[in-house]
Amino acid sequence: MNWFQRKKPTIEFINEIPGVAQLMPMIPAKDVRHPWVDRAVRDFAKLREDPNWNHKKTLHTARCPGIFTLQRHGWIMRTWQDIVITTKKDDPTNFSWLCAHSQDGVGFHPPHQLSNFWGEWPDDTLRSVIKIQSGWRCVVPKGYYLLEMPIPLSEENRFTTIPGYFSKEAGPAHMNVQLLWHVMDGETLIKAGTPIAQYVLVPKEQHDMICRDATPDDKELAALELYDSSKFVKSFGEIKKMFS
Repeated sequence: MNWFQRKKPTIEFINEIPGVAQLMPMIPAKDVRHPWVDRAVRDFAKLREDPNWNHKKTLHTARCPGIFTLQRHGWIMRTWQDIVITTKKDDPTNFSWLCAHSQDGVGFHPPHQLSNFWGEWPDDTLRSVIKIQSGWRCVVPKGYYLLEMPIPLSEENRFTTIPGYFSKEAGPAHMNVQLLWHVMDGETLIKAGTPIAQYVLVPKEQHDMICRDATPDDKELAALELYDSSKFVKSFGEIKKMFS
């Protein structure tokens, strides 16, 4: 019967810079700690110490399933060396960089490749797109895209990662991370080990869509869902049983 089991898709991450795959490997997203999450969990634990606390009615971010499912899904790329980015407030286009080990670790896309096409470029964003030369390539399994995206609900405010897709048809593509840079004046140190992008496999298959008005049955189901999801419960056994 094992003949008929569907083969589990496997993503391959390959680094061309000797030692990086061992020093700073791609890691599961679930292994990245977000300081704000720890603070939220501690706050929720403090609430539970109150003898009048009602767990069925308490709304708290620490119990939100959507946030933490997203943060645990996929893989994270981190910088493998220290990088210093320097900008000047009177020059919104240019920047300079210094890398700890490899001076070709940073590239860029000038304004004529992106920002010139924008209707109104944000004042808090460098007009050149900074490109982190990671050394990573990926081999994407057949039937999937690999989505590169900003790390969701991160406290990082110095840059925003530009999302994109990788596919098997493109071969083992270079995973050079494109950043919109938001520090417009001074030196900024991006330490080795800084998470800069999250990666998730997405099936290529496009599904049919139905767009319609809600029926009475839909409204009844939505009322039940709202009642249960408003609890922000951690265990979804009862909810899954009800909706099944």
